[in-house]
Amino acid sequence: MDGTTYDLIVTMIVLMLFAYLSRELEVMRAISEIEGYLALFKQSRDKAFDTLVKKIRSLSTLDENTIKEKASQLIEIALIFPVNLDPYGIVEKMRHILYTAEEEVEREVTSIAVKASRVEVQNLTNLAEAVRALNYLYKVINHYYLIARKFKSLWLILQLNALLPFVSEEVKALEGAVKAFKHGLPIGDAAGPYVIAKLARALGAERRYEPVKDTEIFYVEKEGRKIYMVKAKGPGGTVGHLDDALRWIVEREDVSLLVSVDAALKLEGEETGLISHGFGVAMGGVGVERFRIEEIATERKIPLYAVLIKMSEWEASSIMSEKVYKAASKAVEIVKNVVLEKCMPGSTAVILGVGNTMGVP
Repeated sequence: MDGTTYDLIVTMIVLMLFAYLSRELEVMRAISEIEGYLALFKQSRDKAFDTLVKKIRSLSTLDENTIKEKASQLIEIALIFPVNLDPYGIVEKMRHILYTAEEEVEREVTSIAVKASRVEVQNLTNLAEAVRALNYLYKVINHYYLIARKFKSLWLILQLNALLPFVSEEVKALEGAVKAFKHGLPIGDAAGPYVIAKLARALGAERRYEPVKDTEIFYVEKEGRKIYMVKAKGPGGTVGHLDDALRWIVEREDVSLLVSVDAALKLEGEETGLISHGFGVAMGGVGVERFRIEEIATERKIPLYAVLIKMSEWEASSIMSEKVYKAASKAVEIVKNVVLEKCMPGSTAVILGVGNTMGVP
């Protein structure tokens, strides 16, 4: 074997060794980052759980161990959505399951926190939902991490590592939600209900109805127009049942305009508090209420107009920031002008304030 061949073989071995070590170092770095994120997620979950336990303890007569056991059961509740092989009627099935879960969770919270008022029960229910979401995120990420380690899957590890910064943003948003729900303070998502509450006062609402659970309707006549303003009933944490409230209104009035006001996730680079206009129903969630509202509007040929207040996911779930507060205050005039411009005298308009009404009376 001459010197040239020997040098070539050595070079190839060194390159192969370098490639192998490089990949191993990359995997070790990714694993280290994933474990770091997991430690933070677990810390956030545990801290939120302790907050829930302390809040329940202040409103309960149960002992510490029983409270922890009951709280653990609350954050492990799962929703099993109906079979969608035949999608006909699936929305009503989903609605039934969601309403059942809502009532049963509130009943469970009431039985644990016997000293809690109705508002405190709603806030505790929201707090438990935030802790449940944190718990679920941690368990799912930990599951995929353990699977990747078990099968020594390089690609699964790298994909999981690439996904974690986005999951981290969700965890931060939920941490903000826990703080807000603990103290019963308005969150960014309350922008829609806040607009309705302030608009009702500005217009001097003449009547107030509560035909639907956890939902209130304000009525006023303005410049020959009948205006109904709908929001979840505060200051407890609830999103109400706006679809049922709208059904109640259209059974009594010939509605000619429907305006929905809601928080909307902004894109990176967009300014918090940017207000945009749209057509359709501005509403998030699983889509049950939105479907029923769209169905009512379609049946009766009601034009759908939307006013969106832009904010990040963290701002939507955390205590309402000054920028969001100012944007919501500005949106009050915008919504009023939309109704006066697009709804002719003698007509009826409905304004829906979509969102969690935590802290908004």
